[in-house]
Amino acid sequence: MTSVTPVTPPRGLLTLEPGLLTTVQDLGRHGWAAFGVPASGALDEEALRLANRLVGNDGGAAALEVTLVGPVLRASGALDVAVVGGSFGPAPGRVLRLGDGDVVSFAAARGAARAVLAASGGFDVPVVLGSRATCVSARFGGFQGRRLLRGDFLAVACPPSPSSPSAPPLFDDVVELVEPGAGDVVVRAFAGPDEAEFDAAQRAAFWGSPYRILPESNRMGLRLGGPSLGLQETTSRASEGTTAGTVQVTADGHPIVLLAERPTTGGYPKIAVVAAVDLGLLARTPPGRSVRFERISVTEARSLLAARDVRLRSFPGGRT
Repeated sequence: MTSVTPVTPPRGLLTLEPGLLTTVQDLGRHGWAAFGVPASGALDEEALRLANRLVGNDGGAAALEVTLVGPVLRASGALDVAVVGGSFGPAPGRVLRLGDGDVVSFAAARGAARAVLAASGGFDVPVVLGSRATCVSARFGGFQGRRLLRGDFLAVACPPSPSSPSAPPLFDDVVELVEPGAGDVVVRAFAGPDEAEFDAAQRAAFWGSPYRILPESNRMGLRLGGPSLGLQETTSRASEGTTAGTVQVTADGHPIVLLAERPTTGGYPKIAVVAAVDLGLLARTPPGRSVRFERISVTEARSLLAARDVRLRSFPGGRT
């Protein structure tokens, strides 16, 4: 008689309900902008790194970015998950232990815009150009180059030994990031390379007025509604490389904050650049909310980012 070896089903998460825009993201694919390839990656890098650390992963492991409406997922095998960023699911900011067959709804609390959901081991999707991130606009990377749909199964890699589901969680406290409070959300920024092209009244309007995040915003950029900075001449401008956080002013005078899937080049004047340390706060701010830009220096922006990175490196768990 021939013995049959039982097949162990893969560990991972089955998508019962996908949510509005749930994608696999990591820290992005850098170094390909010269070829027209967007960096992609999580809009909230801080949340990605902390969620991964909670479950014992490297900080840049592939995780899920959830937007506005979270998914409903069923576990295959035992694994740890953690959500950091906005308040989604039953235990935001904590390690959640899932047993085989457990079903979890990562519904959003009121006002939650975006968060990162990490699973022990990281999601095992193909590496494309050095990254597992989904480029939604170009339809490649991540899980089949798209957002999750009902029935999709995301396998996870073998869990790192320190965070095996049979071991106690690495961190028991709640991890909380700065979320948009009441009133205008204040975002720190420094002067962009083209600020001098705007007159005093236009600069005063930009730095002194609230701007509302429009529903047309996406992973490429946040479109802002508010005072127009006047018609901008763009036809004769040379295209230049873009960076995350750059605030471009379109021909009709309205700002756009460029994000992870921004075009690799742009020809609009750049009035400001959002400090990298506050890009996560912008990602956590839902459409309809108003933001104001607080002017700081480049030196201050660098110091704030360095201090944040020190805090992240000191966090217990996996590696950043």
